[in-house]
Parts: sequence; structure tokens; C-alpha cells
Amino acid sequence: MQKYNSRAVTTILSYAVSTALAFVLVVIFRRVVHVNATTVALSFLVLVLIVATRWRLAHSVYLSILCTLLYNFFFLPPVGTLTIADPQNWVTLSVFLGTSVLVSQLSERERKQRELSEQRRGEVERLYEFSQQLLLLEDLRDLARTTPSIAAKIFGLRAVALYVTGQNATYYSDPRNELLPAIDLKQVAQSSEPRVRKVEGAFALPLVFGMQSAGALAIVDGAYSHEMYEAISGLVAIALERAAALERTSHMEATREGERLRSALLDSVTHELRTPLTAIRAAATTLIGHPTLPEAERNEMYAVVDEESMRLDRLIGEALEMAQLDSAGLHVRPRLENVRELIDIVLLEEQTRLRGRVIEVSVPESLPRVPMDHELVRRVLRHLIENALKYSPAKSSVEISAEVMNERLLVHIADHGMGIDRSEQPFIFDKFFRGSNQRDRVEGSGMGLAIAKAILTAHGGGIEVKSERGSGAVFTFWLPLSGLS
Repeated sequence: MQKYNSRAVTTILSYAVSTALAFVLVVIFRRVVHVNATTVALSFLVLVLIVATRWRLAHSVYLSILCTLLYNFFFLPPVGTLTIADPQNWVTLSVFLGTSVLVSQLSERERKQRELSEQRRGEVERLYEFSQQLLLLEDLRDLARTTPSIAAKIFGLRAVALYVTGQNATYYSDPRNELLPAIDLKQVAQSSEPRVRKVEGAFALPLVFGMQSAGALAIVDGAYSHEMYEAISGLVAIALERAAALERTSHMEATREGERLRSALLDSVTHELRTPLTAIRAAATTLIGHPTLPEAERNEMYAVVDEESMRLDRLIGEALEMAQLDSAGLHVRPRLENVRELIDIVLLEEQTRLRGRVIEVSVPESLPRVPMDHELVRRVLRHLIENALKYSPAKSSVEISAEVMNERLLVHIADHGMGIDRSEQPFIFDKFFRGSNQRDRVEGSGMGLAIAKAILTAHGGGIEVKSERGSGAVFTFWLPLSGLS
């Protein structure tokens, strides 16, 4: 009611203003500036044109009639009466009135075209914003659940309902206003005609993509054309099909990746586990078959069993680590740790593998303590140091250094081995990947670097490698100084 009263006041005010402007012109031309009848007619015509561009046709037609009467009464002889003595003035007055009405109509048409253009531009902007919002959602369930709310917000709709055929589920922008029952939306989705229809006071139409129906959309209180509703439904259908395609692709990729990892794991297990088992079996056979074997040779066989058992235990441990990373993820429990102390602990644990190798450690005493999970980062250091020992000559040194740069702790582990081909460097942190030149020369499962990368990523850090063929490799990992990011 208040809105109606406000509109009535505005209308009355506009009529009053246009009337006042017409009388102002009369006063100016009668009392201030004396001009001929032609100038007066043109001035009235300009006033009609101005009013026609600002207000609706009814205002300009009213002003055209008013200006005609004022022109006749005050400027055409006999002045002061509505009588027209000269027949030519009838022609003048008729032309003036006709021109005023014609100008009003043309102006009204142009104004309507402008309003229509603005409306179309607004609709296109809303459709673009709607499409951008839908593109941000890649999960099919999230897309289906949030699309009604997004559509209602962007297009100013009171309520929106979406039925998705693939899920056989219905979603609403307002849970308290379900618009249509799911059975009705399902019937709309099964319709072979992709057109807007009125169902129980709501606009409903199927979501058609190609020859298939992705679902149905229902809208209430939308002041849009049927073409607009079809455009909205088209965007929703495309978004649903895109999300479904991404989901199918993701499942296919996961299946392929699972098959690849299964094959790689079987290959690794077949090769790496069989080698220590063969050595253990050979040593055990020798010990059983030769009970009088000299003590030195017996001790050598015992050493083989012990070393290969440790190797077997390490391979199984890495496989368990990888399985834990794939299933439940990592639980990082950071505490402030001294990286030099951690390096010393790992070197002490690896004494049997060092076998006199020169390890050069360069870690400044001034390095701050860094938040990290002691056990997890210890594994990273162990994997990288073991790698450096395996892939470099027996008499070469391994350098370990650390520094702080850009709010990060950087740890470098460098060896003087054969290096890594540039073509293989992007893949060395993948599960079970091993360099083509080292696969048959050096023992390993291809899991160590993948485990290290997963641990560092969980800490908010990362790892990279720099290497040239024949010049060794430098592995650098980093951790944030301020904790997990």
C-alpha cells in the first residue's frame, strides 16, 4: 500500500512539473522575451521532447495537448480565446499537435528499447555470474546441493527446487518451501519436451543435455521470460553433466592409478623381496648342509642372514609406511626441534650403512628450533641419507647442510654419484619410480622419496632435487619456521 501511494505521489508530481514548465514558457514569451509564433511552437516542441525522454507516453501526450491549447490561447490570433480565425492556423495547430504526439511516441519507443536493453544486459550479467559460481563447484553432490540457493540469490527468486536424475534426489533453496513434490519433479525430468510449463504455481522444465535428461528445475516468483528460464536450466544441465563427467574421469583415473601402483608394487615386491630371501635361503642351506663349516665361513653366513633380514625388514617397513600414507593420511604432532640434533641421531642409526663413508655436516649453531614431528622428519632424513649412500661411490663423501631463508628452514643433502637424468627428475618423487640406469644396479623399492614428500607436504613444506648427469644430486627439503601452514 505504501509503495502504491508513493507511486501515485510521483505521478501527480510529474504532471504538476510538466504543467508548470509549460506555463513558465508562456510567461517568458509573453512578459520577458517577445518572439514570433514559430519560435514559441518550437520551444513547446522541445519541452514535449524533454518530458517524453524522462517520463512515460501519457505524460508527453498530456503535455502535447496542454501546449497546443496554450499555444492557441496565448499566441494565435485572436489571442485570449480558443477561437481560430485564420484557417492556416488550424493547419499550424494540427501540425504542432501531430508532431508533439509523434515525438512522444518515438521517444517512448526509444525509452522502452533502452529499458529492454538494460534488462537484457542485467540478465546476461546474472547468467554469467551464475555460470561462474557453478564452475567453482566440481563435486556433483556439492553442486546439486548448492545450485538452488545460488540461483535464488543471483536471480532474486523466492524459491528454487532441483531434481537430479543420477542421484534420484531433490534439493531446495529453502527447506521450508519445497515447491513441488519429488514425484512431480521426476515426471518433469522424464518429459520429452524441453519447454517451460506451469505446475502448481511454479515454472518447471526438464534439464536436457544432448538427448539425455539430467533432472528438472522448478522456480517460483521469477519475473523473467521463458527464454531466460531455459537459459538458466541449460547452465544447470551443463554444470551437472560437467561434474558427473569429472566424477567419472576421477574414478577412471583412480582405477588406472590403482592398477599402475598394484603392478609397480608387485614388480617391486617380486624383485626386492626375492633378493634378500634368496640370500637368506642360500646361507641357511649352506649352514645346514655343512655342519663342520669353519667358524669364519659360518660367521660370514650369519652376517648374510642378519644383513638380508634387516634389508627385508626395511622393505616391509617402507611398504607399511606407504600403506599408512595412502589410507589414513599423516597425523603431524609438531614440537620445536633442533635440526642438528636430529641429523646426529639419524647418522648414529645409520652407522652400519656408513662403513667409513665421510659425512660432512655443516649446520650453524645459530639456527633456530623449528616446529616439526620428530619421528616423521627423522624418517625423511633417513630416506635421503640412505639414498645418497646408495647412489654414490663407496669412497665419496656426502654433504649435509642447513640454512634459514625466506622464513623457511632448508636442509641440503648432496652426493657425488651418477646424477639423475633431466627427463626422470619430474617423476622421482612418484611411488615406486626408479631411474632406468639404476633399477638393476642398486637395491631399492622406489618408495623412500614418495614417503619423504608426503611427510614434508603434511608439515606445510616441500622437497626438490637439482642434478646433472654425472655430477651427483642435491636434495633440498624445507619446513616453515612458523609451524604448519
